[in-house]
Amino acid sequence: MNGLTHVRLLVDDFAPMLAFYRDALGFKGVVDVPSVYVELDTGAARIGLCARSLMESVVGAPLQAAACADIVLQFGVADVDAAAGLLRGRGVALVTAPHDQS
Repeated sequence: MNGLTHVRLLVDDFAPMLAFYRDALGFKGVVDVPSVYVELDTGAARIGLCARSLMESVVGAPLQAAACADIVLQFGVADVDAAAGLLRGRGVALVTAPHDQS
C-alpha cells in the first residue's frame, strides 16, 4: 500500500461544496467533470467531491447518506491567525476562534 491519495466526499448539493473547497479554501481543481465530480489538489492528497448520483451510477445501487455523516479534514498551516483571516475574508464563518495545535 502506498498511502492515502484521495478523500472522496459524496455530496448531494454539489455547487456549494465546490465553492467552499475551491473558492473559500483556495484548492485548485485538477480534474473537473462539471456538476458531478471535481478533484482538488491540497498539496498532500486530493479531495474529490462526487455527486452522490454519479457514484450510485458507478456502483449500480442507491447510496443512502450515512446516519452519522460528520467528517473532519485537518490541514496544516504555517500561521493559524493569518489562515483564519484569509478564510473570514472569503466569507467563511468560523465555528470557534483559531488556536495553535502541536
